[in-house]
Amino acid sequence: MPTIQKANLDGKLLRSHMAKMMVEYAMNVLEKKADTKAVCTYTDIADQSEEMQTYMKLACAYGLMGIHTNNKFNPTSEVTRAEFATVLSRLLYGARYDATAGANYYENHLAALKTKKIITNTTPTLKELRANVMLMLWRATTRK
Repeated sequence: MPTIQKANLDGKLLRSHMAKMMVEYAMNVLEKKADTKAVCTYTDIADQSEEMQTYMKLACAYGLMGIHTNNKFNPTSEVTRAEFATVLSRLLYGARYDATAGANYYENHLAALKTKKIITNTTPTLKELRANVMLMLWRATTRK
């Protein structure tokens, strides 16, 4: 963003915006490579910009978001702490903390990130703010 005001740090994080943030983090900070053979098509992203469509498909190719979703990405949905923690944890640790039988999909991811002191508030329904996500990404970079 050209200015801090345009970054909308107090704003809620949407799934399409999280896709962009996480792909940029994966590529530029963690230097990870996407799976170029991943098939990522969605029926609900046609009204999104071409740039955002690309990021949503890349988020899938990185194995972070939009996987096993019946071709829906839900780009305008607000991101919860459970969703963000799962995406960040998968980016950092792969499938290591994916759900075990009887557990919610996010429980192990939240616990792992809390143990590493990347996340302090593990309320799964908390709506993510852009500033909080940026802070947690910084922590992830310094506390792997």
